[in-house]
Amino acid sequence: MASARAPRSLADDLRARSAGQLRRLLSSRPDLLHPWPADVSELARRAADDASVLEAMQSLTTADLRVLEVFACVHEATAEQVGEPEIVEELWSRGLLWGGPTFRIVRAAQQAFGPYPCGLGPAGHTQPDPEAVRQAALDMDPDRLRYLIWESPVSTAANPLTITRGEQHIVPREVALILREGRYLPPDTPPEPLPQVDPAPAEGMWAPLAGVRYLLSELAKVPAPWNPARGVGRRALTERAVTMGVPYDDLVCWLELAAVAGLVGGADSEVRPTSAARAWLAAAPAQMWRLLIEPWLDSDRPLLRCRPDELGAVTTAGQARTALHRRNVLQAWPAGRITTEALRAHITWQRPRMADAAAQSPEFAAELERLGLLVGAVPTQALGLLPDGIDQVRLPEAAQQALIVQPDLTVIAPLNLDSATWALLHDISRLESWGPVTMHRIDPALLRSAIGTRDPQQVLADLAAASRTPLPQSLEYLVRDAARVQPVRIWAASLVRATADDAPTLRDLGLQEIADGTFASEEPLDVLRERLQAAGVSVETSNAAQPGTPLEYPRSTSHDPAAVDRLVARLVGDEQVTEEPPPLHPVDPVTVAARCQQAVAQAQALWVEFHDGGATLTHLVEPFELRAGMLSGWSLSAGRTITVALSRIAALGDAA
Repeated sequence: MASARAPRSLADDLRARSAGQLRRLLSSRPDLLHPWPADVSELARRAADDASVLEAMQSLTTADLRVLEVFACVHEATAEQVGEPEIVEELWSRGLLWGGPTFRIVRAAQQAFGPYPCGLGPAGHTQPDPEAVRQAALDMDPDRLRYLIWESPVSTAANPLTITRGEQHIVPREVALILREGRYLPPDTPPEPLPQVDPAPAEGMWAPLAGVRYLLSELAKVPAPWNPARGVGRRALTERAVTMGVPYDDLVCWLELAAVAGLVGGADSEVRPTSAARAWLAAAPAQMWRLLIEPWLDSDRPLLRCRPDELGAVTTAGQARTALHRRNVLQAWPAGRITTEALRAHITWQRPRMADAAAQSPEFAAELERLGLLVGAVPTQALGLLPDGIDQVRLPEAAQQALIVQPDLTVIAPLNLDSATWALLHDISRLESWGPVTMHRIDPALLRSAIGTRDPQQVLADLAAASRTPLPQSLEYLVRDAARVQPVRIWAASLVRATADDAPTLRDLGLQEIADGTFASEEPLDVLRERLQAAGVSVETSNAAQPGTPLEYPRSTSHDPAAVDRLVARLVGDEQVTEEPPPLHPVDPVTVAARCQQAVAQAQALWVEFHDGGATLTHLVEPFELRAGMLSGWSLSAGRTITVALSRIAALGDAA
C-alpha cells in the first residue's frame, strides 16, 4: 500500500505508486482527468485541491467518513491504530490519505470536518485525573454534558471540565476521551435490514430495447420534424405516438434513450437514425442493451424529466451531477424489496455527504422501473451488476416460436423477438397496441410492398418458424395474391457529382458513371462517404439522404479506459524523446480531425506541428482523446500532457 521510504508529501506518494495504483486513483476520482494532468506534480496539486477533495468525499460511505474524521482529529496514525485497515487502504487509494505506514490526511479533507473533528477540542497542557473528571461530570446537567462531550466542546460559560482559550471555554480532548471511555466516535446505527426477496425476472429489460428498435424502424421510414433550436415539437410526437400505437410517455423515453446513445440525431430539419443505428440493430441483444444503458448511466439528463422540445438544446437541458448521483445510488443500492422512504434513508446512510443523491433516489428508482431493472420495488439480478459490471449482464434469450398468428390476420408477439423476426413483422404489419406483448395486424398493402424485396415462400417459412400456431390459410392466400402483383422496382442509390479531376478515382472505386461527371452507387451514403474520404476525395454530403448527426449531451467526466491506461503508463515511465521530426504534411480542417481520430482509435503516435502564442512547435504526441475540437495526448517531446485545438494544427506526420 505504501513504499518502503516514507513519502514527505502527497506528490512524493503519487510518484512512488504503481501504474495500477494510479489507475485506481483516477477511476475513483475522474475529475482529476479534466483536463488531462500534465505530469505527476500537477496530478498531486489537483488531488489536494479543495474542490476535488470535497468531490471525492461525496462518494464516501458513513464508515469511510468515520475513519477519515478520526484522521482529521489525530492528524496522523497507522492503520492498526485506527483499527480499519481495509478502509484506510481505500482512503489512501483515493488520495485522501498519504504516506505509510503512518498515514496523514490531506489538508482539504481535514478542514472539511470543521475546527473540531469528532466533536473533540484541542489537547490540553496537562493530563487530567480520571476520577476527578468523572466526579466533576456528575455535577453537570446530563443533556448539557452529552452535548459538550459528543457534539461540540465549546461552552458559553466556564465549568469544571473546561479550560479557557482566548474568549472561549473548551473541553480539552483528554477530558472528553476520559468520559467517552477512549472512543473517538459514537457507535454507528445503520438502517434496519430490508426484507429479502428473490430477484425479479429480467424479461422487462427487453421493453426499452424493443421500444428503441421500433422507434428506429419508424424514423427510418418517416423522420420526425425537428428544429435545431427548439427540438422536437410536442404535437409532432403526440401524433407520432398515435400513429405508432404506443403511449406518449414511452415514446419520449425511447427517443431520449436513442438520442443519448447516439442512435438518432439531427439532419437539417429532421430527426433521423444515425450511422451507428444500423450497427446497433444488427448487434446481439446483450450488446444492444449495453449500448443503451452505458450512455444513460453517463448522462446528466434525467430520463423521465426530459422534454421533446429540449431535444437539440441538450447542452443546457441536463441537471448537473445527475450521472454522479445515479452511479452512487446504484453502487449503494440495498438488497431486497424497498420502499421510497427506506431507499432515501439507506442512501443518506451510505452517502451522507451527497444529499442530492438521496433526494433524487426516488426518481432514479422510477428510471429503473422504466428500464425493467426494478419490478414492483424488487430488483432484478442485473441491477446488482450496475454500474460497474454492465458487461456481465445477460438478457433472457430471444423467444423462439413466439408469435401467435390468428385467422383474422392479427399477430400477438412478445417484446423479446429476435431482430430478424421483428424486421419481418414490421415490414408486413402495423402495430395496434403496445404492452408486455404487442398486437400487430398484417396489412395487405405493406405485405405487397414487402414481397417486392422478399421471397413469398420465405416469408411464409419465416412466419411459420416463428409462430407457435399453424399459419391460417387466409394468410397463405394473401401472400400468394401479393406475389402475383408486379411490383414497381425502386433502387436505393447514392448520386455523386464529381469534378473532372476526381472522376478517374471514382471509376477506379467501381462507381457506375450514368452521365458525364455523375456517378451512382447502391452503397449506403455513410459507407460511400467513408470510402471516398479514404481515397482522398473531398466530400460534401447533400442533406436529402444524410443520416442524423449525434447530438451533444451533457455527460459525466468518464474517459476511455485505454486512454487512461496510456496516460498512466507515461506518468509512471516519464519518457522523453529528442529525435528530429520527419517532413510533415500540411493538413486542412477536414482531414486533420479524421487523422487525429484514427490516431486516437489505433493508439498511434503522431508528429504534430501547431501554433502556440505566436510560436510554431513540433511535438511527437501519443493521442488520448479528441473532444470538442481539442486533441489531448502525451507529448514525448516535452514529457508531459498537452492539449491542442485542431484549428492550431498546421501539419501532421507519422511516427517512425
